Amino acid sequence: MTSRPKATPHHDLELAPVRDAAIRRARQPLALSVGGPALLLAVLLAVPVLNARLELLTFHMLLVLAAAAFTAVVTVWMGLVGLRQRNAEVVLLSLAFGSLGLVYGVHGLGTPEVGVMGHAGHTGMDMADMVSADASYGFIALPAAAQLGALITAAWLLLSSFPATNGAVRFVLALRGWLPAVWLLTLVGLGALVFNPEVAELLAPTAWAGRLAILALTVTLCVWASARYWLSWRYARFPLQLAVVYAGGWLALAQIVIVLNLAWTLSWWVYHVLLVGVSGALLTGLIAQYREKQVPLGTALRGLWNNDPDALLAAGISAPVRALIAEVEAHDPYTAGHAHRVTLYALELARALGCPPEALRVVTQGGILHDLGKLDVPTSVLNHPGRLSGADWTLVRQHPASGYERAQRLGLLPEELGVVRWHHERWDGAGYPDGLCGEQIPLLARILAVADVYDALTSERAYRQPWPASRANAYLLEEAGKAFDPRVVAAWVTLHEPDTGEVEHRPALFAPGTAPAGAFGT
Repeated sequence: MTSRPKATPHHDLELAPVRDAAIRRARQPLALSVGGPALLLAVLLAVPVLNARLELLTFHMLLVLAAAAFTAVVTVWMGLVGLRQRNAEVVLLSLAFGSLGLVYGVHGLGTPEVGVMGHAGHTGMDMADMVSADASYGFIALPAAAQLGALITAAWLLLSSFPATNGAVRFVLALRGWLPAVWLLTLVGLGALVFNPEVAELLAPTAWAGRLAILALTVTLCVWASARYWLSWRYARFPLQLAVVYAGGWLALAQIVIVLNLAWTLSWWVYHVLLVGVSGALLTGLIAQYREKQVPLGTALRGLWNNDPDALLAAGISAPVRALIAEVEAHDPYTAGHAHRVTLYALELARALGCPPEALRVVTQGGILHDLGKLDVPTSVLNHPGRLSGADWTLVRQHPASGYERAQRLGLLPEELGVVRWHHERWDGAGYPDGLCGEQIPLLARILAVADVYDALTSERAYRQPWPASRANAYLLEEAGKAFDPRVVAAWVTLHEPDTGEVEHRPALFAPGTAPAGAFGT
């Protein structure tokens, strides 16, 4: 692939005051949510008399085991939602969520005196020996699970912040259909191993040097993940992105507490509250991201499982994505409704070509965001009434690559990203941004190209009136084998034959590089 051109973020500059205000509003609660618990912990550690002991053994076991069961259910649910929505970010966050189950499960089962492991093999022991054995298990297993689980959770949080084109993410997602279940089984195995003192010592050493090293690595991963998600949230305003920022901060704080190993003190219970906060933040962020305010929660959650791409387009696109589409259309008012029409046309065409259901979902997700890069093209260029200058045409040609860069922050999978990036490539190799030709261009991008141009030609623009369907179809036929895949054009014309009979043939209207901005769907 050729190097990607960078577009100047004109639209981001125009919206800078609005975005800065939103960022300032978000900083205060974020600072309080992390700074408040940090201050509380500092006070408790500095004033030991306040750090009272609360040895609620049975309550601890039941609470943490309930949290473990809840985590397992939500892990599978989040993973399947991510797969249904074709969102790599959500899939990987489900694995981060599930990793907390290692902490919860071992904590519950390893609770001294009342835990399952505490009673294993105690036949014939007196109470003093049982308590001593429980303490030995708990001293090693509980901190080991806490540190190991947090480290794995932080690693998944960080990995989820990278786009689906990242090599490590692609490797993990290669088995994405099995990931939630396989990962839960892996965690169960790790949890069992942690109860072996020798294994626990290897996984999370009790020596201060080893524990501090793991703490430093975990906190680094949490801060790195939070920083990346903060930058993504500043652009996209997705609730799930902001939720991860909170989760990363709380997870880092929780690890400081567990390393100090002040078991059963009030500060130790704050650690549990922080872990619950991590789980709650991720779950709340996911629900907020996919819930429409005017739609009941139950209806919204059921909509996540809808297999029909038409229904997905109508009701399954998340509110933040809809806001992005509205932002694009506000930037270029002449294309109001363009993204939805193009996506519906592309779905119709993909079905006619026999594409499988999963491909239809790719068309839905990629098609609705295919013009995201137009945010980086000045309005004066998009709605220029005549032919574009060389410099302006260069700006227009950058929008697929710019949209690709922006779409990577949204968790889209590689197939959707390909639709966004390559929907302006030409069959003859004269397109942009990468000069792909023929079947080098993914089929779904070739499908969207035909739908995109048809809608652009039959819609009103600043520089012309809409064309009739017959004239637009004639243009597509003329460009078949040059701009477009002939098979895709043939399928389109079969679906949309004019009522008047034969399609009227016209010569090509624009030489490459000389067309008005909207002639090729821009």
